[in-house]
Amino acid sequence: MSSLSADSSLHSEASHWSDAVERRHHDARLMQMLLRVTPMAAVVDIGLGLLAAWLVYPELGWGVHMVWPLGLSVVAFGYGLDSLLHLGQPLENLARPAVRWRLLAYVSLVALMFSGVAIFLFPVVSPDRRFLLGVMASGLIPIGTMSLAPVGSVARLWLLITSAGVLLGLLQLEPFVRNITCGLMLLTDLMLLASVQSISTGVVARLRAETAALRGRQSLDLLLRDFETQADDWLWETDAGGRLRHVSLPMARALGFDEGDRLIGIRLTEVLGVRTAVLALTDHLRRPKPFRGLELALSPHHPQDTPRVWSLSGVPVFDSDGVPAGWRGLVRDVTLVREQARELHRLARTDMLTGLSNRHVLQQRCADTRVPLTLCLIDLDHFKTVNDTLGHAVGDRLLQEIARRLTACVAGWSRPEAVVLARLGGDEFALLIDQALTPATREALVGSLLAVLQPVWEAESLRVEVRASIGVATSEAGTPDADRLFQNADLALYEAKDGGRNQICVFDAAMRGRMNRRAGVIRDIGLLLAAPDANHPTAGRLAVHYQPQFSLCDGRLVGAEALLRWRHPRHGWIEPGEFIPIAEETGLIVPLGEWVLRQACAEATGWPASVRLAVNLSAAQLGRDGLEALVQTVLSDSGLPAPRLELEITETALMDDPDRALACVQSLRSLGLGIALDDFGTGYSSLAQLATLPVDTLKIDRSFVAALGREGSGQAEAIVRLIVQLARTMGMHTLAEGVETERQRGVLRACGCEMAQGFLCSAALEPLALRALLAQGGQSEVVSGPR
Repeated sequence: MSSLSADSSLHSEASHWSDAVERRHHDARLMQMLLRVTPMAAVVDIGLGLLAAWLVYPELGWGVHMVWPLGLSVVAFGYGLDSLLHLGQPLENLARPAVRWRLLAYVSLVALMFSGVAIFLFPVVSPDRRFLLGVMASGLIPIGTMSLAPVGSVARLWLLITSAGVLLGLLQLEPFVRNITCGLMLLTDLMLLASVQSISTGVVARLRAETAALRGRQSLDLLLRDFETQADDWLWETDAGGRLRHVSLPMARALGFDEGDRLIGIRLTEVLGVRTAVLALTDHLRRPKPFRGLELALSPHHPQDTPRVWSLSGVPVFDSDGVPAGWRGLVRDVTLVREQARELHRLARTDMLTGLSNRHVLQQRCADTRVPLTLCLIDLDHFKTVNDTLGHAVGDRLLQEIARRLTACVAGWSRPEAVVLARLGGDEFALLIDQALTPATREALVGSLLAVLQPVWEAESLRVEVRASIGVATSEAGTPDADRLFQNADLALYEAKDGGRNQICVFDAAMRGRMNRRAGVIRDIGLLLAAPDANHPTAGRLAVHYQPQFSLCDGRLVGAEALLRWRHPRHGWIEPGEFIPIAEETGLIVPLGEWVLRQACAEATGWPASVRLAVNLSAAQLGRDGLEALVQTVLSDSGLPAPRLELEITETALMDDPDRALACVQSLRSLGLGIALDDFGTGYSSLAQLATLPVDTLKIDRSFVAALGREGSGQAEAIVRLIVQLARTMGMHTLAEGVETERQRGVLRACGCEMAQGFLCSAALEPLALRALLAQGGQSEVVSGPR
């Protein structure tokens, strides 16, 4: 522990105080208090001593009696001079025992001199002069006692000696005066003793409070220093003129300075050195109101550096009169956060495989424009055959080639900025034209799309015939209905496929066959739901298959996703992608979803307790009242524990009504079941919703997984790592969909992904097949089954 140096010791940087040092500090402060008042007390004592000598001189003249009043003046002069000399010493020197003993000696000597005046002069002077000496005594005793009161022992010593001397002098007087004055003297001493006790106790309490405050300031200083050196936020402080008074060292180094002191006195706006900072900060600093989150783009110090983005927050500082005296605030470098946000924002609007826009961009463009729109849906013919015969890797390369050809075709148009080219998923592309077109112009433009796809695609030893069907729909100017536009274009696309493929079909009122088919699908689903247990002979039967989910760490089967299947008596197995969208549009997805939930929960009760069930929720189900009660009832009826059920929601479902969806998800989460966010990264809402949703699992979309394992897949791997890191930071699990190759599984494991599902491990299985797999131990192997 270092020394006690004057009052500045209150700002010591010691981490704690020992009891011994605290006592020394208190003693030094008490001595300092006495030394500050003793010069004035010495002047008073000198004056009283000379006054006493002047009073007795006419009657007694020079003699031995003059020793006491003149001695009082001499001793007081020496004591006052010594006090002035000690006041200039460091505070630590005043804590030495020699200082206290010297004080006690001086006080005792002055008190004895004063007592001698009362003992030896009271009896020998006239009553008038005795009265004046008594007045002097009645004033000097309490004045000396109160001036010494901070140190109780010294004050009591003074009071004891002086009172004893005066009492001895009074005892020599006549009885009447003696009795009255002695009584008054004793009463006054009792009051003085009480006052000394109160004052000394208060002074000690104040010193202890100062010490406690010092400890608090020391702890706060340590915390602030630790914060400045290790936290992401940096501290800054300015005066009323905006000139820096304090800068954290990390902030100074970020600005290109080795020391923060080199920035002291420079205006904060000048240090930042950007015009936007000057304008924005000047506006805030003019008004003494707190601000936060003021983002400033700083120019790089060196050409090879990247521009930085800082976020500033500040609060005004006021003096004791309420006048603004400066600013204090925090700075955070948010460059990486903004870059990640921009990258995720781009990913949310971009198709990973082809680099084209996604469905959300098309929908947003439809909502933002008021001119007539033309939408072309482009679907490759027999693309599934390419995947089945040549493999998905070749299929992905073909999709990239198609994207390249379409992009080159659109770039050659007169107004390429008026079009949006997107991949909607699988082998389906879309082109939106937001300008009025004559039928002839539209026919020529769409024809060029079909023509650019006709050449044979040659890659290495492969030759693939490329054919496509295009459905075209237009909307009226004013308020385009994006859903209706997509629906019409989709109907036209299916008309083109039904008409022989490799052709263009424009939607018109004559397309009733497609609508009739849709009506048939709706009718048959309704018949199935009317008797879900026995199904309906003319509509076929519904079944629930299960897609196993495996741990990438040890290959254990940890869960299974319930998938609805429909076997039609005439059409065979109908793809979910055909009837599920129709069911969602008509609202039939709600009873269908309830049926799947009941079937799956009842089936899962026969699985091992470690295997979790995943069931999808559609947007219609998520926005429907009573969903929480339904789930609770199903769990109760089936006996399946809530923690074994995980409900999957898509970003599309969240986008319809975010507030309602959030409330519904939170209500479901309160039942104890899990929530998974399906197809993460393919929708625009992921960043906006993820921070508030109580999500347990992020399902990495198959489009990201498909990009892994191909040549030049470094970017895809980085994105998967980013998603896994984001999930881990927010306490979520990760599950990859569509894992089809060993390389994909290896990359996912290296990226830290926890679980996977896909044809590499197992296709979707019927209940009996899944039970058989569980009975075999549920290890991850390639299990055969229909796709």
